[in-house]
Amino acid sequence: MRDTETEPNDEVKRGLLSQLNEIKGKLYGENCHMITMKQLNYHAYSKNNPKRYIQFQIPKKIKGEFRTITAPNAGLKCIQRCINAMLLEQFTAHPAANGFVPGKSIVDNAKVHLGQKYIFNIDLKDFFPSITVGRVFACLQLPPLSYEKETASLIADLCCHEGVLPQGAPTSPTLTNVVCARLDWRLTKLANRYGMHYSRYADDITFSCMSNLFHEDGEFVKTLRHFVEKEGFAINDAKTRVNSYFRRQEVTGLTINVKPNVTQKYVKLIRIMLHNWEVAGYDYAQSIFLEHYHPTKNVTGLHHIENVIGGKLDFLKMVKGEKDGTYIRLRNRFNELLGTVPVSDDSDKPIAPASDGTPSETAFDSLDTVLQNLCESNFDLSLL
Repeated sequence: MRDTETEPNDEVKRGLLSQLNEIKGKLYGENCHMITMKQLNYHAYSKNNPKRYIQFQIPKKIKGEFRTITAPNAGLKCIQRCINAMLLEQFTAHPAANGFVPGKSIVDNAKVHLGQKYIFNIDLKDFFPSITVGRVFACLQLPPLSYEKETASLIADLCCHEGVLPQGAPTSPTLTNVVCARLDWRLTKLANRYGMHYSRYADDITFSCMSNLFHEDGEFVKTLRHFVEKEGFAINDAKTRVNSYFRRQEVTGLTINVKPNVTQKYVKLIRIMLHNWEVAGYDYAQSIFLEHYHPTKNVTGLHHIENVIGGKLDFLKMVKGEKDGTYIRLRNRFNELLGTVPVSDDSDKPIAPASDGTPSETAFDSLDTVLQNLCESNFDLSLL
């Protein structure tokens, strides 16, 4: 708990409000409605606004598992977007961080480890819930941000929910890089000591080298665990793995034995969906797609095959390049099929609320924001 002396006064709030409105004018245009002091106070504290966030689930890559998304309502989301832009103007992530960094993607993360014989992948357990409001408050006061206590307190309250960093807020990705800056520095030094390469994409950490130094009882792994735990995180042992050059090497979902590439399974899935559409028509392909698609628990509604294929092709283009032969052939097949998509009356309808009434139109707006944030970071949703 932060002491009452750090509670922001009106002068601090006016100062932050002025900065946020200046940024909002740049983001939304000069004629947009400015954020008011009343709105800032309303969204800053959960006791004032208990409905600041809604929660829903999206499927993970593993069948039957779901990821909980905690997304802000429209008013708070707007404020957080402005805060995020302000943070990005003042903070540059560590060079080893590739997740949620403007101009970087999982391809950049994978390239770090090309040509190495051994790849060591670990996952930080419960990444977002591990980052508490106290840690955010403390890190906001450190260089290069160097906010005063009162301002740091206000920003932390605006960006955290139930005492932790919510997975689904526009500010959360940037703040993870702020909080992990010291971890990145420590692990980079550790990698240099052993002649390794190191990179981090959100909660996915990768080391690589020409010799297998990744034995569980070895000095490197013991030191790594010590540093991770010292920074307030824990390693998810179930997702820890070592891949040698004799096997398929993967970094954040991409194979890197020769160059960063998607798996054969990824391309095969696109071909299967296109083949079903070409041979049996749209309705059949859509029905087969829905049989194998696992919708979220709390969001209902029709998921369209053309949107999924389009997203997968965009990701394939990012990884392989727009001049790649495989991408061009699949894209041409897809473009020819798009003219056969029937017009649906419900195509523009928002996602309907589930039986428990969880997401509504506001929830759909928040879901759109979450997906937009991931897409802006060049993140493939099929990796979730």
